[in-house]
Order: sequence, then C-alpha cells, then structure tokens
Amino acid sequence: MARQSIVVEHSLAATDGSILLNSGQTLQNQHVQELPQQLLRSPLEASLALPDFAAHALLQEKCQHLLSNQRLLQVLLEKTAHRHACLAVLENLPLNHSLTILLAMLEEQEQLDHGLLCCLISLGLALRTGQSSILLEQIALAALFHDIGELYLSPRTVSPEAGNSATLWRHRMAHPLIGYRQMRQLGQFTHKETVALAILQHHERLDGSGYPRREKEKELGIAGQIIAVADLATQLLLHKSHPYQRLDIALRIIPGEFHRPSVSLLNRIIRQLSQSNATANGMTQAMEDLHALLKHIGTITHQLLNLQEEKLSSTGQITLSRCMSQFDGIQRSLFSTGMQSGNQLGQEEDLQLEIMLASQEINWRLRNLGRDLSLTQDRLGPDDCMLFQELSSTLLDTPVTAS
Repeated sequence: MARQSIVVEHSLAATDGSILLNSGQTLQNQHVQELPQQLLRSPLEASLALPDFAAHALLQEKCQHLLSNQRLLQVLLEKTAHRHACLAVLENLPLNHSLTILLAMLEEQEQLDHGLLCCLISLGLALRTGQSSILLEQIALAALFHDIGELYLSPRTVSPEAGNSATLWRHRMAHPLIGYRQMRQLGQFTHKETVALAILQHHERLDGSGYPRREKEKELGIAGQIIAVADLATQLLLHKSHPYQRLDIALRIIPGEFHRPSVSLLNRIIRQLSQSNATANGMTQAMEDLHALLKHIGTITHQLLNLQEEKLSSTGQITLSRCMSQFDGIQRSLFSTGMQSGNQLGQEEDLQLEIMLASQEINWRLRNLGRDLSLTQDRLGPDDCMLFQELSSTLLDTPVTAS
C-alpha cells in the first residue's frame, strides 16, 4: 500500500450478504484493520487488484538477472532456443488479478526469486528431457507458485529460527496442500487442476518418502516430479555454501527419490561447474562432522534395537518397521560413500569437502525421519507414543554443524 494502490476489483461482501467494500474503492489502512475481523463470502485475493503492478515486466527483469548470475542456469539453458522458449512462456503466463496479488505477495515476502529460479530450472529440465510444449506453461505456473502455501502459515513456522519442533514441522508440511487449494480456487486457466496437482506434489518422492500424501512414482505427475528436483536445486543455489557440491551429493546419496532423467541431466551439469574450495578449517570440520554423525547413528541403532524388544501394538510394529527401513536406507547411503572408514581422510581437499557436505546431508535426512516419526506418533496409543519418544528426540537432534 505504501508503494502502489490496491483496488477492490469485485465488491467485498460478508457471509450475511452485507457489502463491506464496493468495486472501485481503494484499500485504506482502516480496511486493513477491519477486514480480518470479517468472514468473507469470497476470497480476499479474488476481490482485489493491483492496477500499477507490472507482473510480467517484473518477471522478465528478474529472469534476465538470474540468467546472468546463475551458472547452472546458463549451462542448463545454453541453447538460445531454450532461453527464448523460457522467456516466451513467462511472457505469456495467464496471470489474472488473483495470481498477480499472490505474485506481489511473494515479492513482498522476498520469496519471488526462489519461485522464479525454480520456475526457470523446471523449464530447463522439461525442455532438456523432452517434455511436450503443452506441459511447459503448466510447469512454469506450478513452479512459480509452488510455495504460495507458505504465505498462509504463521511466520514463526517458516523462519530459519523455527528449529526442529515436530509441531512447527506439522504446520510447514501443510503448505503444499494449502497451495493446491488456493490454485484451484484462484486460478482461471486451462489445465488448472494439473497445475494445482503439481504444487501439491512438489515435496513428494518417487519412493513414497515425501509429503503430504506419501504418494509414489506411479501416482505422481511429471510436472510435480520435475519441480521437486528444481526446488531442491533452488534451495541449495540460493541459500547454501558450496551449492554445486551439495546438490551433487543430495541427488546421488539416496537413489530413487527424484525424476531420473532430470537427476541424470543435473549431475552432468554439476560436474562441469563443481570446484573445490576446501580449506584447512574445512578439513577439521569434516573430521568433527564424521565422528559426530557416526556416534549419532550408533545411538539411534541402539534405540531401535531396544524398541524391537518392547511389546508394541500392531500399529506400533508397522511404525517401527517403516522407521527401520528408512534408517537402513540412510545408513546404506553413508556406507556407499565409503567415508565411514575414514581411510583417505586428510589426503585430498575435495574429499574433505565431500565428507563434510555428505555428513550434513545424511544428518538432514535423519532429522527428516525424526519429523516423520513425530507426526506418526499422533496415531499411536499412549504407551507406544511414550516408547517412541526417546528415538524421536534423538533423530531430531543436530550433531553435525551446518554451513
């Protein structure tokens, strides 16, 4: 409101039919104070417009900036035809008033760069893996708006300080479902359901280890699968040190989670881009991380063995079996790196960096298993819940230093 007018596009009515704001009115501070106290007949986002917000121009400007500064994008879209195709899709996105409002909200919350980078990577993966031109617009819309559900969460659940609380994680896990419902309600274009479904599925994994529905490969659309890969890449490119090495490790450390053609393509690109920046401090950190991780895994193993000796209900046995299966997969990923032996520690700087980053990646997956177990405990009886509490707390601990 401080920078541009927010205009009532369609009259705002309360659920009893009384008109709160007439079409054509400009939103004022008093309205911002009063509207949250009202139950509205139609969504607020569907009733407002930003006449001075040049959405497509902003997307083009930010797109050019990302293309100029992100090496992964430059290699992914190295062909001029691919770049032009991406720009053309963005230029022609069917952005109605509601989606423009959401786009402005993403920009206001400093989330638009994430959405747009995810969009460009998704389009690049789609083009390079031979997806149909019809799918491009759907992928672009879903990727651009894949995190709109987070706009409706309490700020404390999405802040970096939110921590590992299972309650906060439960709230965060709702954002794909919220985004799905909002896109179905506010989108006004062909294939709206496909776009909404891709938003719903962008945190699902081919092996069923994702959320919110634990859907597996045969249940997932191509758009959602591609955006899942692009979202992971975007998180690392924008928010982490050593992004290419981290992405390489994340994509190969546990196979079978992501769209295989996209993973194969990104791995080839990453190998072109990766450069070692390890330092002596990094070497020391690698040793500390590895020792902390191995000790942590030993504690978890001991707790799982103890649980096997307990008298659990049938639901508790199923929970334990699934937890042990996932934990076994995480251990196999550790052993596949060979770093648990420590044979080559101190010899090569690039190996030191990989050990440090792989330790952090495996630690993140253990925490994720802890979050999953915490949510599952809600469906257990009080006795089972108490027995699983120590394991859940241990999994949620963070013995490895993030960087």
